Amino acid sequence: MLLSQIKTAIKSTWYSKIGGLLIKGPLKKMLKSFDYTEYGGAPLLGLEGLVVKAHGSSDAKAYKNAILQCKTFSEEKVNDKIKQYLIK
Repeated sequence: MLLSQIKTAIKSTWYSKIGGLLIKGPLKKMLKSFDYTEYGGAPLLGLEGLVVKAHGSSDAKAYKNAILQCKTFSEEKVNDKIKQYLIK
């Protein structure tokens, strides 16, 4: 819905179309940050293990990124860091 509103606003006048061309690259980058397939899912914190909950309509790309997210959490010892922070 947000993307639709932005497109409508950009297409409304000739000078907004020019502005739209100027922000096209940064806007695409920003919208990519909202794409759940880029992250794979949301981490469930407070558990002994690593859990990343994927979106119900996740595709192969989302699952791949969820697995990579778990790998990163493991390598960075995120659970241990949370435990140490809570102990303090």
